[in-house]
Amino acid sequence: MAFDTSEPLTADTFGDELLPGTTLFHGQYRIIRFINSGGFGITYLAKDSLDRDVVIKECFSSTFCRRAETRVRARSQSTREHMSKIVKAFLNEARSLAALKHPNIVGVHQVFEDNDTAYMALDYIRGHDLLDIIEDRRVVLTPDQIVTIAAKLVSAIDYIHSNGLLHCDISPDNIFITQDGEPILIDFGAARRSASGVAEKYSGLSVVKDGYSPHELYAPGGNSGPWSDIYSLAASLHHAITGTAPENCQNRLSAKAEKRPDPLTPLAGAVAGYPKGFLESVDTAMSVVPAARFQTAHAWTQSLPQPVQSSDRKVVLLRRVAPPPLTPQPTQAPVRPRRPTTRVLGPDLSGLRRIGGFTGGWLVDSVTGSVMASETGRGDADPAATMATAIDMAQANLKALGSNREERIDDILITLGRRMHLIRPLDGTLGLCLCVVLDSESANPLLARMQLRRIAQGLRL
Repeated sequence: MAFDTSEPLTADTFGDELLPGTTLFHGQYRIIRFINSGGFGITYLAKDSLDRDVVIKECFSSTFCRRAETRVRARSQSTREHMSKIVKAFLNEARSLAALKHPNIVGVHQVFEDNDTAYMALDYIRGHDLLDIIEDRRVVLTPDQIVTIAAKLVSAIDYIHSNGLLHCDISPDNIFITQDGEPILIDFGAARRSASGVAEKYSGLSVVKDGYSPHELYAPGGNSGPWSDIYSLAASLHHAITGTAPENCQNRLSAKAEKRPDPLTPLAGAVAGYPKGFLESVDTAMSVVPAARFQTAHAWTQSLPQPVQSSDRKVVLLRRVAPPPLTPQPTQAPVRPRRPTTRVLGPDLSGLRRIGGFTGGWLVDSVTGSVMASETGRGDADPAATMATAIDMAQANLKALGSNREERIDDILITLGRRMHLIRPLDGTLGLCLCVVLDSESANPLLARMQLRRIAQGLRL
């Protein structure tokens, strides 16, 4: 649950998502916390009847649906029919996905109906999505690791296509890298059925992501097929290779129509360190014209270089560690051997700056009051006093909760005049919490809590 000292908790505090503690499917699942939301649904961390962690995906499109307590209702009479079609499609594709068994595709445990909508129970994957890894400047993905990731994901989409399905929403945030370094394709909310290798004209709901979606997914009636997933996967790999999201396919198509140069620079010849043929294959897979791409994932696999024992390699993320400064030593005295030392960078809190109204943030040991890392914002005339107040408030509130609370506290929100204090204990740690101070007139409390949740989940200590 969330704890707010300024007002009692209501469903409005949480928006569209189900409240922690909500049970589903005759008590078989219990919602623990919100994870994320997208165009086709909301995902939660939950516990099953055996107290195991699972992910619950709820069919919920905010465009057509609204929440009435726990039940899902059509937003208006005009959207009722479309909502019914969405739920039916969700159930059909979920049952198809439940039959997929591949080491690089998220597993579906159960499909069921409740609250007048549909749900999937999925594997809970511990790790980080590829987008987080790319944006974490302290993490390095080597060319060998990216080649290995690519081979496994191309195999995964080949398997999906051979089962008559298209993913239609592949992007770095839908590719998870587990703690063992295994890439897992997640979020099949936009999946649709298609005869293998045959184009499908689609006129229903679709998810498009600039930079990753091919142009045929933008317009109703576009001829989507295996080549559409191939483009999206190649665009995701392009982002991992260059560190920059690729150019919007619509802009590339316009340039081609106007006989201007493609605004996307080919990888081949521009990036070093990759085996021969790999970058060329990614460039081919990202061709603007569908017919110029690989038409099947199997064809892409055939063109990929085959590194020795690549299937057995795990992606161990390397961290950039700045070398310690060199200290001049006196030449007249002998220098005694020194033990090698490693300088560990502090936790990165720079993501806090993206929260609206951000004034300052600190990673704090609530027991001792010591600050492990900090991030300052703008417009604070006395940041030291603000930090001291935030730490004191965090210690007092967490101490008051003590060991008597029956449920885990997700966050504490306190509004004092123009300042809003947001305190979030970190899961799996003893006493560590994030303390953030926001300007209450420019901050969005619900959005801030969601952003802080994501930052806390991705924090590497």
